[in-house]
Amino acid sequence: MSDDLPRRGFLLGTLGILGAGFTAGAGADPAPLPPAPLPLPPLPALPVTPFNYHSPPLQPFVDELPIPETRPATGQLSAIAGTHSYHRDLPEARSWGFDRPVLGPNLEAWRNRESRISFRNELGPHVLAQHVDLTMHGTTELDRTDPRFTVHLHGGANTPAADGHPLIGWRNGGTPAFAYGNRQEAAGLWYHDHVMGITRLNIQAGLAGMYYVRDEFDTGAADNPLGLPSGEFEIPLIVQDRTFNADGTVQPMVGVYIPQGYNQSGQLGDVACVNGKVWPRLGVRRTLYRFRVLNGSNSRPYILEFEGGLPFWVIGGDLGLLDAPVPTGAVRVSPGERVDLLVDFGALPDGTEADLINTALNDFGNTVFMVPEVRRIMRFTVAGAGPPARVPPRLRGGPGLPEPLAPPEPPERVRTMTLIGLNDDARSAAVFPTMMALNNLPFLTTDVDVARAGTIEQWDIVNATPFDHPVHLHLARIRVLSRQPILTQAYWLGNPPPAFGARWQPSADAYAFGPAQSPPPWEAGWKDTVECPTDTITRILVYWPSIAELGFDPDAVVPVPAGAEAISPAGGHGTAHGGGHAEIRGYVWHCHNLDHADHDMMQQIRITG
Repeated sequence: MSDDLPRRGFLLGTLGILGAGFTAGAGADPAPLPPAPLPLPPLPALPVTPFNYHSPPLQPFVDELPIPETRPATGQLSAIAGTHSYHRDLPEARSWGFDRPVLGPNLEAWRNRESRISFRNELGPHVLAQHVDLTMHGTTELDRTDPRFTVHLHGGANTPAADGHPLIGWRNGGTPAFAYGNRQEAAGLWYHDHVMGITRLNIQAGLAGMYYVRDEFDTGAADNPLGLPSGEFEIPLIVQDRTFNADGTVQPMVGVYIPQGYNQSGQLGDVACVNGKVWPRLGVRRTLYRFRVLNGSNSRPYILEFEGGLPFWVIGGDLGLLDAPVPTGAVRVSPGERVDLLVDFGALPDGTEADLINTALNDFGNTVFMVPEVRRIMRFTVAGAGPPARVPPRLRGGPGLPEPLAPPEPPERVRTMTLIGLNDDARSAAVFPTMMALNNLPFLTTDVDVARAGTIEQWDIVNATPFDHPVHLHLARIRVLSRQPILTQAYWLGNPPPAFGARWQPSADAYAFGPAQSPPPWEAGWKDTVECPTDTITRILVYWPSIAELGFDPDAVVPVPAGAEAISPAGGHGTAHGGGHAEIRGYVWHCHNLDHADHDMMQQIRITG
């Protein structure tokens, strides 16, 4: 048995088996769809989580929902510092956004039409400078006064040089320029910062926005062949939880008991923001609406439903439409995921208030840390008649419709990928895991995975931690096969991990109990991010596009453009500057709990011809 197993693995295995490994455990979220809506609880008179930071008392539903403008995905956006008030009763505070004080416009692109976009860094000093953690790989004191940034088009199948690789960043005055091929069907993507070591802070400060890919079926126009709502009836909803200080600033730390910089569970706030406002309200007409929902939170998953049980339809996910609308009363969406929803307010009388709420419970790890749960999301108030509309019966597989989703195909290779937690040796005083890792490897390593373009792989993602993890693969498209619980403690004890830095990828099949559970119908389409529950094998099919589909070499060396600096994949900071190279190739896959991705739950992967 490894000498450091008691320090690193046994605690996690024990916590996992006591917690969500038995799906009825306290704090567990055993099912993607709860059997009935939960009532909206009153605001507590005193914090129920006394060891965590808390926002000042804020009245819900007093601010109008901001709706970002939609504009072509071309030209230049400036990442700027501004001032923004997240709520009527909060002062304005310094924030970041793209061409606006917080978040960015909805960018609209067309399938197979290249978009050329540049992003200029005009951020000034970091909005959250005091929270820059210098023990995380790649960060330096300069990130507090002159922060790096880059932009990743999440869900885009782009060249390595246009993917926003986290090892390459631009400081103030730098202008990354990317060409997006948009060689994919209509979908709701999003763009956000992705620079190594401070992604979680840059996105919390406001660097994110929606990106629509349109095609001949889903045009976004009123006469679109699918009959989907458009114009004022198609609305983006970027959901992000936050904690605020009394001066209106964001508080990235979760618990007062956690030393600054410790990455133990992620950032989970105590209020929900939508499009940059706390618990907003939106007036709607009596008709059908399309809501393009993005979970842009750092760490929190949501189960979205309407208080009172108003049904809705899921018509698509991360990378496109389903075959047909799926009627449901609730849908789960984890950080980085998108869901495309239709909601019909047509039968509701004027004055009806329909509250969107979250019924997801904390996973076991966040229950231990007494992380606050968030119930309210936003309110819709019905007023006035709208145009006639109906839910389309089909979205694929008919005359004038895109091709139907093909059945999952047999994989050419099966990989086991492990999600683990451990203590960072730089923090010897830690009593609970302070970092997360993939396959027991640091991000800065030359031991990278290699896949072949044009192939299909099965990934069995083994979550051996007490936290849920949303896993995002760059470049690939994925289909969810199943999820199956495992006996995590037995898995750890039967497969003691080596020292950190050596691969650890044992199969967990022998430790599974109970049948594998198929994904819910609304998770049946193409995806790029998948929720991997604690103490579970999540099996997915990974489709690596062929070079012919891509139109470029996915294994090309990524140059370091003028004005940028790079971190070597083997370690060290600033080893290459504009005009040089750092032997950076390929793409990354990572947990989209951004605090985990920063330290150290991210791996590089090369895609060869």
